[in-house]
Amino acid sequence: MEPFDYTFSSFNEGLSPLAHIDQHSFFGSNGMAAEMCADVLTNPPFLQQSPGLADLTQGNEDGVVTELIRHILDQPTAETTTFGVGTSKLFKLSPTEVLSGGSPSWPQTISGMTEGESVIRLKENLFILYNKSSGGDIAAMPLSTEVIDVDWGSTVEGGIPLQKAPHPSSVKEDIMLFGNGRYVGAYIAGDGTLDTQKLDFGEGSEVADIVFNANLWWIAVNFADGRKGQIYLYDPSATSNTLSDEAGIGNQSIGFLFVQNGNVFVAYEDKTATGFIIGWVSGRSLKPLRYFTGSLPNHRQKTLYFNSILFASANALKSAGAAVEQLPFQISTHALAGYDTIGALAAPFGAPFVSSTDGSHYRLAKFSGYSEASFWKSILVQVSRGRSLGMVQSAIIETYPLEEGASCKISFEADYSDEENTSSEYLISGEGKFRFILQSINLKACSNVRVHVDYSESGITTKCPIRSITLLGHRTEA
Repeated sequence: MEPFDYTFSSFNEGLSPLAHIDQHSFFGSNGMAAEMCADVLTNPPFLQQSPGLADLTQGNEDGVVTELIRHILDQPTAETTTFGVGTSKLFKLSPTEVLSGGSPSWPQTISGMTEGESVIRLKENLFILYNKSSGGDIAAMPLSTEVIDVDWGSTVEGGIPLQKAPHPSSVKEDIMLFGNGRYVGAYIAGDGTLDTQKLDFGEGSEVADIVFNANLWWIAVNFADGRKGQIYLYDPSATSNTLSDEAGIGNQSIGFLFVQNGNVFVAYEDKTATGFIIGWVSGRSLKPLRYFTGSLPNHRQKTLYFNSILFASANALKSAGAAVEQLPFQISTHALAGYDTIGALAAPFGAPFVSSTDGSHYRLAKFSGYSEASFWKSILVQVSRGRSLGMVQSAIIETYPLEEGASCKISFEADYSDEENTSSEYLISGEGKFRFILQSINLKACSNVRVHVDYSESGITTKCPIRSITLLGHRTEA
């Protein structure tokens, strides 16, 4: 009998490169998952439960959040203050609470607003870009008075009402650039100049996102009628009407741009392939890094967390990057986001905030504790060879020394997760224990096998970090 052993470790490598098209993928290292919702980012190389969510005080419809918060200012205006915009109101947020009352009374209604698109600080003023039932506008609020001028954008000198469209925004010193449908608008605080149609990208175009990096504005534009998406570079002074350069990305829709460590990352959809992509801009080309399923995130659904890009996709939060630069770039499903429809994602005080709705209930929550919805399923490993099938006999589980109450369940799925050839669940628990030997795994002889880690009964207060899982067995004649 020919023995074999397979070790699953280095879980920080995240999802298999082919997980977006095959949930029974064989491709990747043995630390990669084919399916998952787990934390492989914050405690590398261990695998542990996803973070859970706790509503902020007054952070649901029983408090003052009675609508979906659509964008949150990621850089706080004070040590314990930031702001979020919903569908009709501006909200004032602390690290633990959605504030109410005061003078003026929070949250504040912005008359005519139907969709808040972005909130941004420029000098000592807050600007809120939003849509109305027809068209859009910019509200302005001095941070000293917190009194909102709801139609500042259409009444200030040079102001023209905005289009009804996404309105991403970015600032650099005393300049604000913002998307306005087919246009990019610019406001220069130094001379009070507002031009809502500074750059025109033509009929059928729409500005998806704007960032500032390497002394240039980077503008992502999507086009209708099958034309390719473009990333344009623009004069840092925002005074000219000429673009500096551009990078075409093919027949693809751009979700957002994100600047990290001097690089510009892009979330986009390749219409010729399955799923969505995180890549980065290299010269005039776009280099794909990792693929993911779900939905294409927008400019309101991205933030920095543990040196990685955390973004929303479908009803989940995904992580792309690495906690430290010595580790490989990974993509993983890091946590669930609450209700199925996600609004805003930001981390103004360190712990990510995420808003969501199911259509009748609303919440603004932040990471807290651990989630019992966590799980991890490895890629498949081939245990057969030639005419011989593999017989899994035992497994060795290495963990971090467990705290009281820490636990998870582990099972083994054979032959593409055949329900008739799946093992029992084995409980991993015991205060202070860090090595577990599972004897007599009840699987029949098989061709391939994978590991399933289940945290559904692990509780929300104590983590169960796994360092490695080793399968031991032998091959036998079929």
